[in-house]
Amino acid sequence: MALSSLSIVVPAFDEEASIGATVDDAIAIGARVTERLEVLVCNDGSRDRTAEIVRARAAADPRVRVVDRADNLGIEATMRELYATARHDWVFLMSADRQWPMTALLAMAAAVDDGADFVIGVRANKREVYTRYRRALSWSYERLVRGLGAPGGDPGSIKLARRELLHRPLVAGGVFAEGERMIRAAREGARVVEVPVEFCRRGAGKATGARTVLVARAVIDAGRVAASLALGWPRPVLRS
Repeated sequence: MALSSLSIVVPAFDEEASIGATVDDAIAIGARVTERLEVLVCNDGSRDRTAEIVRARAAADPRVRVVDRADNLGIEATMRELYATARHDWVFLMSADRQWPMTALLAMAAAVDDGADFVIGVRANKREVYTRYRRALSWSYERLVRGLGAPGGDPGSIKLARRELLHRPLVAGGVFAEGERMIRAAREGARVVEVPVEFCRRGAGKATGARTVLVARAVIDAGRVAASLALGWPRPVLRS
């Protein structure tokens, strides 16, 4: 089980209670799957000690890097910056809130050994962790993504992908962009697979992904993605 090189990317907003342990775990587990590793954290305008904690880790270990923003620009702007800034061949998206164990990377890297290009960590225990409202949102998101051409579900989960697959032109500007990345990768012929992962309740901080405004934006973006696919835009970037 070995990746040529790996960027573990972590979006963070007001995560002082968990970000230090998340970075430490990323270094420890990442080093088990590659010799060329970076841990890249985007501090999205945190109002607490998140930036201070990550800067201390970066000062102590050159494998840790931080993108520090004074203003909170939201999750999709953060994801775009992380993917654009990541340096290595493979990118592993991990949350800062410790809702997924970092050891999930080991099983997902094993799927790469079996030929996967894009690995999705599917939350196997949503019923035990999520409210009915969150389960309904997640189910709807999955069905939209599958209906538009991605064989894998759970686009809001952690993922491990070839870096170039995360740099395709997109039409979604909000949280549906993660689903669009999966859809376009699959439609280009990338092998998209699922690996079950355990999901935990958030121990600290506050989840914001189910806000009504974000859900409405995702529905609009899903329609835009469907229309763009029907019209053949953006043109797929085929692998050689």
